[in-house]
Amino acid sequence: MDTLTGDEVIKAVVRFESRMNTFMDEGLTKDAAYELADKMFVRDHHNHPYDDRRICFECENYNNKTKKCSKILDHFKKPSIPLRFILMRCEHFLLKGKK
Repeated sequence: MDTLTGDEVIKAVVRFESRMNTFMDEGLTKDAAYELADKMFVRDHHNHPYDDRRICFECENYNNKTKKCSKILDHFKKPSIPLRFILMRCEHFLLKGKK
């Protein structure tokens, strides 16, 4: 496990709180939002080399307004409602800002 510098700690706390607030705004309870933000913190900062899981909020294919994925389609070929709060691996994942 790496030790974070002072600036990295501040950035990590801001990101943690931002994620937690987003998750609560999107319907998770405070406890569930904290748990998910904590899992993401561990994933991001504790060098888990095998944990490449992501959530839909981190993906270019996820539309925040419709809360749907543009790549995963239902049986009518319409964008689906993804499992937004589940850390997972998705073959269509494209990290936001990396297009």
